Amino acid sequence: MNQLPINKIFIAGFAFTMTHWKKILEISLIPFLISLPLMMTMPELLAIIKQVFLALEQAKPDTPLPEITLPDNISIYFILFLYGNISLSIGLYRLVALGGQSVGIMPVFDLGKIVRFVGLTLLVGMVSIVPLVLTNLLILQFIMSFLIVPITLNFVNIAVGNPSKYRWGLSFPTHMNLFFLQVIVPILVVLLFTTLSNLIGLGASVEWVARVLVFYWSAITLTLCHQLITTSRKTP
Repeated sequence: MNQLPINKIFIAGFAFTMTHWKKILEISLIPFLISLPLMMTMPELLAIIKQVFLALEQAKPDTPLPEITLPDNISIYFILFLYGNISLSIGLYRLVALGGQSVGIMPVFDLGKIVRFVGLTLLVGMVSIVPLVLTNLLILQFIMSFLIVPITLNFVNIAVGNPSKYRWGLSFPTHMNLFFLQVIVPILVVLLFTTLSNLIGLGASVEWVARVLVFYWSAITLTLCHQLITTSRKTP
């Protein structure tokens, strides 16, 4: 049985965004301000990253790499950015799952939820990215992402205060549609915007706009998927 009809989730996701855009902006304000210091240093960080890769390519054996100087307070900026991202994610999940009365302008201060969220993020990231780093096979990363995508439903469980669940027992069509909505669609959207940006010459800003849109899209549709899966299991 397919519990996740893609066309209905697409429509529901856009409809939710259109009807709750004020609340989405409200819960985004403080996380955006918290993340702003890192975003303002992003051009400098990207230049440093390019410098590092260039040095690695040109380095000769037994030759020390040039010293890299990071921007001041970058570790603090990164922690603030991470906290803002987590707070906004939890807010979006709660908004879709529990309604507008469950969230406000203030960010999340629940340490237990933040720690669980970080732990799940690290788990998903390691399982899906480490195989690519070790083998350099993109197909392996897709396979691992497909296998672990049901675990991402626990982001919603964490946000609403439910215990995590690591065995979902999804049917293959449901599993495939969840993978398509949470992995394939975001990749395609970013690739599309990046390609158009390169063709038109609009710069990297368009790609970052695409990534922001994908962030909101993924949070809203993941919660809708979670609701459909849990509701269908409660229905006799």
